[in-house]
Amino acid sequence: MKGQMMRVAQRLFEGSATAGTCLPSAAREIDAPDPHAHPLCKVCQGRDLTLLYRSQKYGFQVCRCASCRFVFVRNKISEQELRQMYSEDQGFQEFAQAMANEKVEARHRRALQEIKQALRMPLESDVAQHQPVLFDVGSGTGAFLMAAREAGFEVHGNEFSTTAIRMARETHRIELSSLAIEEDERSGYFDVITLWGVIEHALDPRGLLENSFRLLRSGGLLFAYTPVWCLYDNIALGFSRASLGHWTRLLDRRITTAHLQLFSQPVLERTLANVGFNLISSERVCEYNLHLAAYLESLGIPARARGGIAWALEQLIERGLFFRNNIRVLCRKRNR
Repeated sequence: MKGQMMRVAQRLFEGSATAGTCLPSAAREIDAPDPHAHPLCKVCQGRDLTLLYRSQKYGFQVCRCASCRFVFVRNKISEQELRQMYSEDQGFQEFAQAMANEKVEARHRRALQEIKQALRMPLESDVAQHQPVLFDVGSGTGAFLMAAREAGFEVHGNEFSTTAIRMARETHRIELSSLAIEEDERSGYFDVITLWGVIEHALDPRGLLENSFRLLRSGGLLFAYTPVWCLYDNIALGFSRASLGHWTRLLDRRITTAHLQLFSQPVLERTLANVGFNLISSERVCEYNLHLAAYLESLGIPARARGGIAWALEQLIERGLFFRNNIRVLCRKRNR
């Protein structure tokens, strides 16, 4: 998120960030209680948390659970504050426009094809067949739901942003709910639930997966797409430690006031299994949703150098030779 939305988010965290000195070169254990911070891991409820770094841009602490290796922002934020952040109109419209591109649409089509194959649906829409019911959590402006509807699904979704709800109605004639997933009472109703870039934003990521499990019918499918802890993050953490915690710009590109956590591939797969899902496929991918110039700008690269660097990186990304920074997972609800 950019612009005013980011400034709103920073103000929210400034009120809860724990004061402290820069980290030493080695990470240290968290032992002092803090009423503004999560005392337990958000995935496994483990108590043994290691402080990885304190963001120089946002002021929050990022820690890793020693038990399950989950990495997350330790500072607390409420659902009310989260809704306030996503209600910022201009910031969301800028983000929605940036996400409206052919690469994202191609990912939607690929996911829908894999979902239809797993459901044993005809690959071409057939209105005579039973329409599987799909729920997209955090639907944004409804672009994926529009593609799903065209592919033969009955579509539903929810969204915190009132701007996104309005844009989905006006652009795609899709009505989105403003209810959080835990408030949805349609247990066992849906054939498919999708999480496109959502779980990294969730206040309770395990709770999100558990509620997705609850809403799915027996044998239903969950598809998730999210940033994943990768080689880039290990390198960025190394730079932070080498600077004694003074330089976190590379890390601040990945974990932000909007992206509250990063799963690694093993942690995500293990969490899904513990919730009750059987893995169908799991793939780390080299995919970047926004224009590369925007990433380079956020890293402080001068404008005159961005064009050439962006072109070179694009060649590497197209060949799959850059950081595999996202993960796409498809799994099935296990019978209990």
